[in-house]
Amino acid sequence: MPIRPENKDRYPTDWPAISRAAKEAAGWRCACTGQCGRGTHQGRCPNRHGHAAYGTAAIVVLTTAHLNHQPEDVRPDNLVVMCAGCHLHHDRAHHRVTAALTRAADLAAAGQLTLEAVAALAVPIEPVLPPALPATPAPVRGELLPFFTQPAQTETTEAPMARITATIKPVHADGTACTHKVTTTGKPKEAGCSGRDAYVATCSACTWNDKSGTRAALEYVRDTHLRSHLSPGR
Repeated sequence: MPIRPENKDRYPTDWPAISRAAKEAAGWRCACTGQCGRGTHQGRCPNRHGHAAYGTAAIVVLTTAHLNHQPEDVRPDNLVVMCAGCHLHHDRAHHRVTAALTRAADLAAAGQLTLEAVAALAVPIEPVLPPALPATPAPVRGELLPFFTQPAQTETTEAPMARITATIKPVHADGTACTHKVTTTGKPKEAGCSGRDAYVATCSACTWNDKSGTRAALEYVRDTHLRSHLSPGR
């Protein structure tokens, strides 16, 4: 979805990388399982990026939706990859509220409404949407989709599993850890430092590792990997 000019500064500077990482994690397929509320697909939406959309045959363009409509909140559990159709339906109630607020503000600026009337006209209450379909993660390439809460685990008397972590560290171009002071762009501020080249992540429970030029994008991929350890059979 195009970013409105007035909201541009609310997105993190590395939003394109975060959004792309989400789409790659979803296998470039719409991950909506009913959150959009339009009720035209059972389970997970079948639309795939670059393919014909079901029902319309229009070419699908994937987007990344914020469940709470807050562009600043890029936590993985607040993001769901959606086709344009699902995204528009998911945002429709929010758009009605913002449109009412804009109209009321314009009328107040023109002297046609008192402040009390503005408040009465633009009460920020979103319409109640139809209940979403069960959001059970659909298997993709043998792994569960990210962005959804895993089913509750049945209580057992087994000893708790060791905590699984994935650490992220800045590194130099030669792969050595960078513990020096650097500028916001990674340039060195101390002698003996060649500058921060990238960030690397490693998992405490397996051999998984990854590398990225931005910490935010790597955190997204890391969180998706950690969820894979909750999948059955792991």
